[in-house]
Amino acid sequence: MTPERTDDDWWDGPFPPGRRREGGGIRARSRRGAFATTWWGRRFVDAMEAVGGEGRVARGRTYARAGQVLSLDVGAGAVRAPVQGSRVTPYEVTLGFGTWDAVSRGEVAAALAEDPAALAGVLAGTMPEGFEVLCSRAGLDLFPASGSDARFGCTCPDIGDPCKHAAAVVYLLAEWLDDHPFGVLTLRGVDRDLLLADVSTRRRDAQHDHQHGDQHGDQHDVEDAGGSAAVTGPALVGGVEALSLEGWTGTSAQFAAPGAALPPLDLGATVPALTALDGAALGEDAASVITALAPAYEAMRGAGPRLPRRPSPGRRPVPGAEQDGGPSG
Repeated sequence: MTPERTDDDWWDGPFPPGRRREGGGIRARSRRGAFATTWWGRRFVDAMEAVGGEGRVARGRTYARAGQVLSLDVGAGAVRAPVQGSRVTPYEVTLGFGTWDAVSRGEVAAALAEDPAALAGVLAGTMPEGFEVLCSRAGLDLFPASGSDARFGCTCPDIGDPCKHAAAVVYLLAEWLDDHPFGVLTLRGVDRDLLLADVSTRRRDAQHDHQHGDQHGDQHDVEDAGGSAAVTGPALVGGVEALSLEGWTGTSAQFAAPGAALPPLDLGATVPALTALDGAALGEDAASVITALAPAYEAMRGAGPRLPRRPSPGRRPVPGAEQDGGPSG
């Protein structure tokens, strides 16, 4: 009895059929149902089925699960794979994808630099869902959206487009993308490391411009008020911000370092601590309170600098307290 012949099991094209040879290649992880488990892998399948026709692309599922695709070679804008059919020599499948030019790559980098959430996901090694929206806002399709975005090629005689061999590669490529999130960018001709380097440069330039803009604004505010700009903004010294602090010529990192020698602190003229007390706050017994504090003050003198002399409008003198010119302390 002749077994029932199905397109998936017997035919490689419109010519007289021959039984499919065992490929022994890559077997899909999916044994039934949908392929791919990540959102980007599933979106890729949906996009390719929309471009190639879901019915035609679905013909490759059996080949993908049977190990007929021998290997995958994923490069910028193209995927190549030998697929075993009924003939001794495997067919050569090529999937081509529309790549982004330098301007488009720059637009993606600029959008990513302004989206901290998406950037955090990319830096963490995953593909955040917001990345597709980010690309869309830049006027770009992350996944194929038309026939010019995805092209199917195969050396088999099947006139169908795509043939089952090319379709099988689609499903295995989707599972490969599950494990390689940035392969989606590779298909667009984008190198992840170069993209992140561009993002880093743009963020650094934006921060630099923002800092200098703030400094210029502050200086204008002082000048508009009739004064002069006494504080200048940080300058870059070997890539590190330098402080504009009187008596200090090092960098901010050196200023904050443990054990750093700081500029001298000018305390100005000093007065005895007891003299600086406001007698009104001590009430009627101010003189006796100060007399009681005097021994403790004498014990602590020399432990630190005296208080700076500061005018105290309305301060009432304390009877019996030390006055300027009196006993030093």
